Amino acid sequence: MSDAMYFPGLVPTKFSAVETFLRENEFAQKRIRVADEVVGYSVLEAYEKADVYDWEVFEVGFMALTLALADWTTANLGLRPVVSGGQSFGALAAAVHTGSLSYEDVLTLVQRSTKVEVDYFESQPEPLGCFFFYRMDSAAVDDLVAEFRAAGRDVEVSIYLDNTVHAVSGPIADLEVLRERVREEGGFPFYLMNRSEHCSSVGPLRARLEEEVYRHYAWQAPTVPMLSDVTGELLTDGHAVMTDLLDGWVTPVRWSTVVDGMRSSGARRVVIVGPRNMFARITNNVMPTAVVTPKVADDFATDGFTMPAPLEVTA
Repeated sequence: MSDAMYFPGLVPTKFSAVETFLRENEFAQKRIRVADEVVGYSVLEAYEKADVYDWEVFEVGFMALTLALADWTTANLGLRPVVSGGQSFGALAAAVHTGSLSYEDVLTLVQRSTKVEVDYFESQPEPLGCFFFYRMDSAAVDDLVAEFRAAGRDVEVSIYLDNTVHAVSGPIADLEVLRERVREEGGFPFYLMNRSEHCSSVGPLRARLEEEVYRHYAWQAPTVPMLSDVTGELLTDGHAVMTDLLDGWVTPVRWSTVVDGMRSSGARRVVIVGPRNMFARITNNVMPTAVVTPKVADDFATDGFTMPAPLEVTA
């Protein structure tokens, strides 16, 4: 065993890009059937109409999608990961994949959590968000955020995905100004999420989620270590997994931390399951990476799929 199974965070995804897999793949059908029963509505019908701003529906659909891809990958590509992890929301999928939380429980946790999140953000004196952009290096981003903070704008860097992909959280009014400054500096805006995340300013939300939602679930020791995207540590205790997921709300994501954790786990190849995203480019610079998308599964019977060779072990 030498693989790391990794689940990406939420990204805007066109339903048409995942529809065939969700409607026709046997692993997806199983996940969707369970989700329908647990959440009390047709996940496919709701997911087809939803976007990333429809928190509960998009998260439930994305959870079913990524876990079904993991199921398919395990069955068809023979993976037996030495570690599993996820970035941001993907860490919840990893908690299910490692057995720390049941699939049924994570679905109700998503429902309960999004209600708390909506209540929290709607109660704030001004709308908060998280702005994703790319083609600016980390030093330039830090300088720009420092400039905004010196001017009294309460913004924080939430994500350092690599040295060119970042996200900043804060009041949406300030983020809209930041978006223009990013353009002026040669960066490219990606999208603006309607909630802040991975920043110290949402500490009260983290506390509410722990008290009102997370502590009411039975968190089990993972069957394989779960890689923290907060510290890069390998988690082997159920309570530690719960705490880590909560800490993710108030801690910036640093991809270098995740990569260091992958290396220390003994993994020699990364398998990323989900809609095509920027993770493959990042991990390919570090270790061989396979990206298993819905299209890979859809076309497998005719096209097959070749896994990259694991990184060679050097003395």
